[in-house]
Amino acid sequence: MLLLAVTTLVVCAPGYPGSSQEAQPAMQSLAGSLARAAHQPPGSLGAVYEETEAGGLKRLAQKDAALLLSRLPFFLEHEQQLKLVPRLAAVPSEGEALQPWTLVTGKDHPAKLAGYTVLSRAGYSQRFVRAVAPDLPPEAEIRQDSNVLSALRRAANGEKVAVLLDGTQAAALGKLPFAASLATVSTSPPLPVAVVATIDKRVAEQRWKQLEPAFQQVGKDPQGQEALAGVRMRGFVAVDPQALAAARSAWRRAR
Repeated sequence: MLLLAVTTLVVCAPGYPGSSQEAQPAMQSLAGSLARAAHQPPGSLGAVYEETEAGGLKRLAQKDAALLLSRLPFFLEHEQQLKLVPRLAAVPSEGEALQPWTLVTGKDHPAKLAGYTVLSRAGYSQRFVRAVAPDLPPEAEIRQDSNVLSALRRAANGEKVAVLLDGTQAAALGKLPFAASLATVSTSPPLPVAVVATIDKRVAEQRWKQLEPAFQQVGKDPQGQEALAGVRMRGFVAVDPQALAAARSAWRRAR
């Protein structure tokens, strides 16, 4: 009996909630929904979640890992190294496929943020933080911090802390009881939230032509919607070439 090689989708979102083990039921559901949408045999597609940058890179080194769904910072950080080819943009559960990044700090902050520490879920990629907040002083310390509420409270209390927020986080700012003590320092242009990419040449073009409509259709039935909710997404659309080009350009300029 001929066994069909498994094509694995690696979902990587450093700094966001959930562990690989906790996410596995959602990954199995997503892989099953994609296989059905692609009219592929059960088990021909797999999906795994990695919550850290190191874990994602380790899993992507395995030859069955042919597809990546990642947030924009991870994609830009490793696009060249992994020979990633962007194929689709993911639409998050809240908001649209393109969202800005917003730098926030306390209301009475100095113009240059000298001596400030920048905290963000994206802080594992210092170059990305500088790409979307290019006016940060060169000496600013950048750290990964997933406890955004605590970081914002510190900023509101006058500590020398700035917080870089993704689109969903920034949209919720107005609901905070201490929102009046915060101020927006800068906002990036709208950029892709997350990208589906093929890795090097592990997916033949003919194979991708089978998979692409499956990704685009998976959110259009109840099972698929439930599967996507497990990865905080609601669908996949064409990549906006201008927005991706803007992200790459900002990345190249950042240091």
